[in-house]
Amino acid sequence: MASQAQTRYHVESLDQFPEFAYEQEWTDGLPVFPPTREVVQRMLDYVGRDPDEVIGAVFPGDGEATIRNIAANCAMAGCLPEYLPVVIAAVECIVDPQLLITTTQSTGSASLCTIVTGPAVSRLKFHTREWFFGPNGGRANATIGRAVRLVLWNIGRAHPGKLIKGTMGHPASWSYCIGEEQELSPWAPMHVDFGLDAADSAVTVMKAGEHSQIAAPLNSVGLEECITLLARGIGKVGITTSGGKRGFLFVINPSLARAFADAGYSREKLRAAIAKRAFKYSYDWQNDRKQGEAVAIADLYAKTPSERQTLVAPVLLDEVFVCVGGGVSPQMGQCVSISSRSSAGKPMLTKKVQFPK
Repeated sequence: MASQAQTRYHVESLDQFPEFAYEQEWTDGLPVFPPTREVVQRMLDYVGRDPDEVIGAVFPGDGEATIRNIAANCAMAGCLPEYLPVVIAAVECIVDPQLLITTTQSTGSASLCTIVTGPAVSRLKFHTREWFFGPNGGRANATIGRAVRLVLWNIGRAHPGKLIKGTMGHPASWSYCIGEEQELSPWAPMHVDFGLDAADSAVTVMKAGEHSQIAAPLNSVGLEECITLLARGIGKVGITTSGGKRGFLFVINPSLARAFADAGYSREKLRAAIAKRAFKYSYDWQNDRKQGEAVAIADLYAKTPSERQTLVAPVLLDEVFVCVGGGVSPQMGQCVSISSRSSAGKPMLTKKVQFPK
């Protein structure tokens, strides 16, 4: 693909820039910073890559994402130069045909959630504790998520009512980025489940739909019931009906993660336990017109008709992922459950972050 021609704009003073940015439709509604040549050049100097290198075409407008225009959107988001490699990795996910973000721009109003894992989290000073999903004052959290949104907006031309048709929208789309807690986590970074080394830094981009907070009071109900509480998050009506490959991300707070680890649960063992129980206790489907306790399914791997005459497919290990983050909250386990919304392609994709040497 050929590189897009550069266009330079002139404003009399920086005071005029906010209105100019709105006139040019460079923002989705929130104010942006001026992408001056000096700021963008500092970012380009940091990564040391060809500014005209094309990363790929961003859906739905199929604009070419280059190192230069990604840097410009990072500048408008308020990123530091050190954040640019993370945003580039996120864009590599976005343009990859395996992820296929077409359905994120459809009527279902999915959002792209960016999860940063590994040494980059501490290196870039992500906020990983209380108010994990923000607002929390973490510059990396807010501006990297914002830069991803602006790339979709300015390079992909994802403007509502024009090329995208989300019926309701998604409030997290303003900036949907987290960094996995590592210091208090009992496990290796989440990206090892995608085949990368623990010492790597990585970005996972997820096509996210529902975002639900779940309380798992481990000190009063015990770990076994906590697994059931987490699994029931998947059992909610509608979450398991996606026509494509599904994905469920459980972001559990450090206290709950440590309790599981101390009881002998590896990350993979916990994922498997949640997946198995998510199908067994999918009570919203089994008891559609009834009240009371869920009825356990005898055969976990048989497709069982619900009262809606809809088949409920098993939840599989490779559809469940676990990330650690949030406040310690020693007397109360907490979790955020995020379900994918996708009818094509993978529900999430992970790429290694390439920092300059």
